[in-house]
Amino acid sequence: MIILIDLATINAQDQVESKWKDKISFSGYLRYMNSSSVINSDSTIKDNLIHNRLRIKLDLNSRFNAVVEMRNRAFFGQATKINPNLGNILNNDLGELDLSFVPYDQKELVIHSIFDRAYIKYSSDKWELRIGRQRINWGVNLAWNPNDLFNAYSLIDFDYQERLGVDALRLQYYIGEMSTIEISAQPGMNIDESIFAGLWKFNLNGSDFQFLFGNYYEDVAIGFGLATNIKNAGVTIESTYFNPKNNSKTSEGLSTSFSVDYSTKSGIYFNSSFLFNSLGSTKKSTDDNLFGSFLTDISAKRLMPSKLTYFTQVSGNFTPAINGSMTIFHMKGEEMLLIMPSITYEIKENLDTMLLAQLIYNQIESNFNSMGVGIFLRCAYNF
Repeated sequence: MIILIDLATINAQDQVESKWKDKISFSGYLRYMNSSSVINSDSTIKDNLIHNRLRIKLDLNSRFNAVVEMRNRAFFGQATKINPNLGNILNNDLGELDLSFVPYDQKELVIHSIFDRAYIKYSSDKWELRIGRQRINWGVNLAWNPNDLFNAYSLIDFDYQERLGVDALRLQYYIGEMSTIEISAQPGMNIDESIFAGLWKFNLNGSDFQFLFGNYYEDVAIGFGLATNIKNAGVTIESTYFNPKNNSKTSEGLSTSFSVDYSTKSGIYFNSSFLFNSLGSTKKSTDDNLFGSFLTDISAKRLMPSKLTYFTQVSGNFTPAINGSMTIFHMKGEEMLLIMPSITYEIKENLDTMLLAQLIYNQIESNFNSMGVGIFLRCAYNF
């Protein structure tokens, strides 16, 4: 009798463990990247980054699931040593909850961790509700997204494809297969520190349209997006107008992006885009950290510092395992040129390496002069 009870207990425990294994999925990646910043032949600064991401998804039942994602980074090398404020700079959580922490902050090594996803999702045939830290992506363009009120980002930050999340509520109602109405809210201390907006998406004659309206901090935002095809080319238009509310100290602004992309039969991909920012500059600024400003100091209202910015990208596979890409940004007015060539090699499934460079130039009269070069060598393992 005792043996039977023990066997029954063990069997029940196995069933419980198997049940939870079916409900929990675990994934992520581990990356090592070496970077070299070259200002001139006599000045080269090297640094190292270990980048880890953990994703945990819990399927509670057919309608509820929960997602938690954590980003961990360890910085060490010359650049880390000469920046004593790196830990304070990294430890900056813009959400309502502070989910960022620096467990180790010394001159030779800085470790930073942040939960950039933590939400619960409910879904049914017609409804989907998300509450918590999440990414709300409303953009249709590749390079710049004026419609992306909640999660503006820069393509130049190539090592963070997931992008930041926001503490928000997102409610979607599916009218049909190709049409949705969405209401999203990122609450702050008051209305001028909050984003509340609605988005209507639908398909008409093979083209995707979207319209948005809402409160964007101290402005009222009105936006439009279109994604369509003209022959074999994809065309996107995305625009948002920001109108200051009463007694607001902000200025009205219009941000518009237009892009055309095309893929050849041989697999070569072309994308060309421009961004118009009515609040951008038309002449060179005195900002010594202009390059850094369009990595961090960006918003849907000010995606780039110049009034006109152009983007071109060409990519394709040399072999099934080797992919090459060339990306060029040109900020008109600021007269800055950024060239980003890269090559990726898939060693085997879930393991790849990438070599990428960032070459920065500024124009003086008719000549472009080098402002520096960044070289990045990265090895990534996905699990």
